[in-house]
Amino acid sequence: CVCAFDHNVRSSDRASVGKITSKRTINTEEEGNGSAAPQVQNPAGLVHADYTKTSAPRRLNDLSNPPKLNDVLRPKLLAQNRKSLLDPAIVQEALEGKRRYAFINVWRSIDPDNPVKNPPLACIDATSVTVDDLRTFQIHYVDRVGENYFACPPSSSNRQQHAWWYYPDMTMQEALLLKQWDSIGGVACDAHSDGNENGNGAKAPSTFTVHSAFID
Repeated sequence: CVCAFDHNVRSSDRASVGKITSKRTINTEEEGNGSAAPQVQNPAGLVHADYTKTSAPRRLNDLSNPPKLNDVLRPKLLAQNRKSLLDPAIVQEALEGKRRYAFINVWRSIDPDNPVKNPPLACIDATSVTVDDLRTFQIHYVDRVGENYFACPPSSSNRQQHAWWYYPDMTMQEALLLKQWDSIGGVACDAHSDGNENGNGAKAPSTFTVHSAFID
């Protein structure tokens, strides 16, 4: 099954940053339940991946429990008298390795008239990153802790620098799918570099997409 559970809006327009998002997103303050309303955020200029070996299964488990205060879908779930977005039994099977699970970001412009000029989105080629390049950092929310990876430049002079792909002038008619975690990916299965063999000896897919906004 596919379930949407989060929504962020980013803009380099300083006048927009910090404002409550439009009615196309869920304004949780209007629900009167104490949740934080979604706000326009700055582009993320840090080279990062959204989940780690610790936070990916923890986030999946969170989605099988009552929603946290900063969960975008909290008001909708409460209005529908639903205890959680995901079935706890199915999530438990995924956490035990009986099911494959993945987190996918859909990145898309919401400006119907103008393509994205600056900053566009860029992604590192997964085959040019190893686990030695990764650093873990935490994001502390009111009632949960998130965890991401930073990707640092290769420290060895014997290695090539990271290879990048970027996507200029994206329009509202285009969307980029960014895999943020795959439970059968190389790093998820303890491989030294992503895209290596998984625990079953088969060719593993990439675990996540390291990405960043940058100045074109």
